[in-house]
Amino acid sequence: MPYLKFLVAAIAGSCMLVSIAKAEELPAPIQMLANQGLTIVDTFPAPGGLKGYAAEFQGQAIALYLTADGEHVIVGNLLNLEGRDIAADPLYQLVTGPAQEHAWQQMERATLLQDGDADAPRIIYTMTDPNCPYCHRFREAAEPWIAAGKVQLRHLMVGIIREESPAQAAAIMGSPDPAEALVNHINRRERGGIEAIPRFVRIGEPVIRANHRIMRELNLSSTPIVYYRDENNHVQVIRGMPQPQQFEAIFGPRP
Repeated sequence: MPYLKFLVAAIAGSCMLVSIAKAEELPAPIQMLANQGLTIVDTFPAPGGLKGYAAEFQGQAIALYLTADGEHVIVGNLLNLEGRDIAADPLYQLVTGPAQEHAWQQMERATLLQDGDADAPRIIYTMTDPNCPYCHRFREAAEPWIAAGKVQLRHLMVGIIREESPAQAAAIMGSPDPAEALVNHINRRERGGIEAIPRFVRIGEPVIRANHRIMRELNLSSTPIVYYRDENNHVQVIRGMPQPQQFEAIFGPRP
């Protein structure tokens, strides 16, 4: 299905979604897309005689619109007079929101590196490789909020960037003070980072293996991945280094 791969990016963060195809017979155009790999999650109201379907493909929420004759389907955005995609809210409620809440819960249960005041009001989860330069930049961007006690970063440490990453990630998690070890590693990154002390690596290796399983379950393959809650308490995800204009949305007002 090359045209579907063109329409949607194979991005991550999906959870188990129940297809309505099991509960009811789908119209032929919708069933055609279901046969090609889309999960049809539910229906939602749509204007102009259309019927909206919320679907998911490789972690991407997709809006489908069945025409009134029941013989054609439109895939993509449908805008109102204000330029807003009418499917934005239904797709979040039916597809994106449950998937991102699932990811948040996965990370809540993981063994994480606590970076910042444990009582800080704002929690941010981030997947971090010790040799990912953008992970380092994200940690440095967060420093004013961490220092002010406003933010706690919870790092899910992984080792995927370089050959030495798994051992260094394990050494960080196996050290007596993982947060200090991470900061020391970042400060020494121009000299190759911290030494992967074998006794620390042995302690940390089970944590890193478990974190890699979480990455696979969430269909993630790069770092950083940042999860935070917005002003509506909705889980949002940013893949890659956030832009400076996003910092206040992630971290809160500047201290």
